[in-house]
Amino acid sequence: MATALDDDLLGNASSLDHEFGLGASQAIELARQDIASLINAQTGEIIWTSGATESNNLALLGVCNFKPHDQPLRIISSYAEHKSVIEPLMDLKRKGHHVEFIEPNKHGYLEPASIAKAMDSGCDLFSCMHINNEIGSVNDIDFIGSMCRERKIIFHVDVAQSIGKLPLDVEENNIDLMSLSAHKIYGPKGIGALFINQKTVGRLQPLMSGGGQERAIRPGTLATHQIIGMASAYRLAKATMENDLVHLTECRDLFLRLTNEIKGLMINGDIHNTFPGIISISLPDLHAESLLFAMDKVAISKGSACSSESDEPSHVLKSMGLSREAIEGTIRVSFGRHTKFKDIEILAQSLKKAVDHLRLLKGGI
Repeated sequence: MATALDDDLLGNASSLDHEFGLGASQAIELARQDIASLINAQTGEIIWTSGATESNNLALLGVCNFKPHDQPLRIISSYAEHKSVIEPLMDLKRKGHHVEFIEPNKHGYLEPASIAKAMDSGCDLFSCMHINNEIGSVNDIDFIGSMCRERKIIFHVDVAQSIGKLPLDVEENNIDLMSLSAHKIYGPKGIGALFINQKTVGRLQPLMSGGGQERAIRPGTLATHQIIGMASAYRLAKATMENDLVHLTECRDLFLRLTNEIKGLMINGDIHNTFPGIISISLPDLHAESLLFAMDKVAISKGSACSSESDEPSHVLKSMGLSREAIEGTIRVSFGRHTKFKDIEILAQSLKKAVDHLRLLKGGI
């Protein structure tokens, strides 16, 4: 990113009548190629945004608002989605579109039978995430994509948590719209992208007006340095994906071994169908806030970063059928490329001490 702040790239990428603008424009187009390469898309199918939240809004609202107002669409999603999917869909429902939310199973992912049953009533747009941001459960987007393509349903996927971590191919997975983010794979915050399949979608209604940038779908001067930073993160993720996945699996397995003796500890989700970089655990007899306070030297949270400040119980865990006590005793642990085994040993020891201390205060074991 630092090199993108050099004099040669300080020009406005829309100003093509001087070398500074041309330099910025060329750098942005090279970055667009890097993003497209990671998901097997065409360069012209990548639209820059401020992140996955904006991309989700642009995908959902953009499809529905592009249609005539007297032709409401039937949209299917799930109760386990990110709020940047659920809330725009609720807005669309208030405007007359038919929106159905289906329940995930007890492990937090969508069952094929539930999806097929919902689609049997008719569907124009299906939206889901690939990896759940709270518990790490993985939806079978290959299966869902095939069902959507057979039925000519527009398929939108939020891959903020899986991009650069699991293989993605918009052609093989039959994806029409894909929301991308940078900061989940060590890129800069405040930058993302939306893949728009030119063959099946082509055009969306913009959320904003006032400029012709990004095919007039997303107006505004482009942030060259952030875009280059995102592309750099994607290139690195592409090169290290296999090794990263092995490392994250080793980290997850070590954590589970070291915490296996903690009485009453529950793993949320099916360990065989969750991404190893995210693990959600519950201690129903304790409160997550108390655990976090007792472990203040460790950077973990009681849920996703997007909702950890909220006092509302996790809508994801509620949709899975967890009890109020289990939800209130849930913390999320994340592992990354730079996590060391020593870090996990410290985390496990800190968690054990916190649990023992809090149970002693309660008069328990």
